[in-house]
Amino acid sequence: MQQSSFLVRAGVVSATLLALGGCVGQQARGPAANIPPNPFANEKRAAHCDVSSLQTDAAGRMSIEMTVMAGDGGVCPFSVSKGGGGSYVSFGVVPPPEHGRAFLYNYDNRTYVEYTPAAEYKGEDSFSVELIPAHAQPRRQLHVQVRVEQPASAVAASPVAEKKSSVAEAAEQKGKKPVHTVHHAATHAGHAASKHTGTAAK
Repeated sequence: MQQSSFLVRAGVVSATLLALGGCVGQQARGPAANIPPNPFANEKRAAHCDVSSLQTDAAGRMSIEMTVMAGDGGVCPFSVSKGGGGSYVSFGVVPPPEHGRAFLYNYDNRTYVEYTPAAEYKGEDSFSVELIPAHAQPRRQLHVQVRVEQPASAVAASPVAEKKSSVAEAAEQKGKKPVHTVHHAATHAGHAASKHTGTAAK
């Protein structure tokens, strides 16, 4: 019941966007001047967003891989269209991502999927999207595998890196100290042996 309710709400959002766009989904693609502005074009984009090509298996299940930068609050988007072109009439996220947020909308005859990782999260995430081509038609499944990466600058300045540097420095100092101590002890031992030998000679 919850899933159906979500799909209905998603369909309402889709229908609203299409109405605002002058029913773009029902019109043939015309010149760019006739396409209304994307209502989500001003959203902040992730500093790094890499999306693979769409793959479809023998059973018709679709999948895609995404790599996105963590920590800047930006979205990583991609778009899909149904067979023969056009956006899906309805959609839902089942299950949703565990470590971020997924958002879907229709624009210019395509269905857009956006993912935003949770703040401070780095690692793997995933979610699945149900896409409905038309009413009474079978749903399509789209699995999105996400890799959220930490910025290189953050890795260099992270406490873990600093800790490793401190440990390496301590190990280096510790490695030097025994050499100095052994050398110092050996020098004293040499002096003591020479003195004792000299006494014995007398």
